[in-house]
Amino acid sequence: MRTLLPFCLVSLATLGLLESCENSANEGPITSQVIGGPQGETALRVPDLDVHPELDPLKISVASAGLASFMGEDSVTQIMEDLYDYFHLSNIGEWDGMFEHFPSHRTADTAMLQVQKDMMEKWFHQGLRNRAGGAHIRYVSPWMEEADQRVSLLGLDLLYYLDFFENFEGNPEGMRLTLQDQYGKDAVVYQEFDQVEDGDTTHVRQFEINAQTSMYVLSSLDSLHNMFLPPQISKSPQLAAEMMDNATMLELMRHKREHFDTK
Repeated sequence: MRTLLPFCLVSLATLGLLESCENSANEGPITSQVIGGPQGETALRVPDLDVHPELDPLKISVASAGLASFMGEDSVTQIMEDLYDYFHLSNIGEWDGMFEHFPSHRTADTAMLQVQKDMMEKWFHQGLRNRAGGAHIRYVSPWMEEADQRVSLLGLDLLYYLDFFENFEGNPEGMRLTLQDQYGKDAVVYQEFDQVEDGDTTHVRQFEINAQTSMYVLSSLDSLHNMFLPPQISKSPQLAAEMMDNATMLELMRHKREHFDTK
């Protein structure tokens, strides 16, 4: 039900490519900035974004302090703007727009993509909402260039929700183990609460996830448009191989491990 669709040795040539990127990285300090936030006011903890998309509280942020960035500020800002669009369009149920920020053109399995869209549409209107609340970027790798695209890896603090409205007929507890396996037991909190709108009280059940995670960023060599993949892509080797070279994925993970994870 996720909306984020949602190895061996690395060649010396690949290593040399990334090292050259590292040498040109950190062109200057990254300015702290926040993109997004609600465009109106509401007392509701969980507004219905299908009806009021402007109330989406989603924010994408970056801070100059504590940031490990190997990319120029303009590129980081463009990634933030596209990441906001990716999450926001998912939050409000605009699947066609969301998939413009997913590299669907790299897979021949168009049937799988349509199944994903149909499933997300079904659950969205049956009371289950996958909702990104915020992402604070703490690491940005250098770009790695392949034949027809460039790829980067983000490290970020993710605030994420599974909202269960009253018309959801299943048991939210069925999602607990999946979320804990993906994000860690301590990162997942379950809560229930009532909220009142226009005199009507509704009961909301919710999983809140606060976790450190990562996202792959893909962009065509002739475009500034960024697309995104979750780290779980590595668990689907066939799809992962369509999205990027194995050597690229390995080298980006190595760079993050050495320049961010161990700090």
